[in-house]
Amino acid sequence: MMLFLNFDGVLHPNAVRFKRKNKPVLEASGHCLFENSKALQEVAENFPTLRLILNTWWTYWLGFERCVGWLPTALSSRVTGSILPHEVQCPTLPHRVLLATEAAESSDLPALILDHSDARYPKHVLHMTLLLDPLVGLADPEAARALHRLIAHETERAGYDEKRINEH
Repeated sequence: MMLFLNFDGVLHPNAVRFKRKNKPVLEASGHCLFENSKALQEVAENFPTLRLILNTWWTYWLGFERCVGWLPTALSSRVTGSILPHEVQCPTLPHRVLLATEAAESSDLPALILDHSDARYPKHVLHMTLLLDPLVGLADPEAARALHRLIAHETERAGYDEKRINEH
């Protein structure tokens, strides 16, 4: 199972700006970067085959390795790639949503896109997309439950037996 993960609007409010030397700054009073990581960890614990693909501007501005380093180990160990390359590899500004859409649609594994509702995905991929409140993200317990249900549904539909995998 592949989960295309945006940091902003999911793991913390969608209010990050990249300041000097590409330092991420969260401009949301009372919040901190990656404050909702534990909610994603708790969902992921139930799905050992879950892999994360970073679908975030963070990789464009900071690079893949630095982005992975911001995640707790329980999540960083599941990261297998990124939609966006670092800015030095891009002659023009990439279209994050289009690249995520194409990657999710062409994946050999079941795929879900986890993003905030300000992101505009094409109608034909909404069935494989969970869009969260951009200021709340996974801090909303119902959002975390919805993510769990969607992953469970997609893995079951694809024939994955997570319980059997857990026993081995």
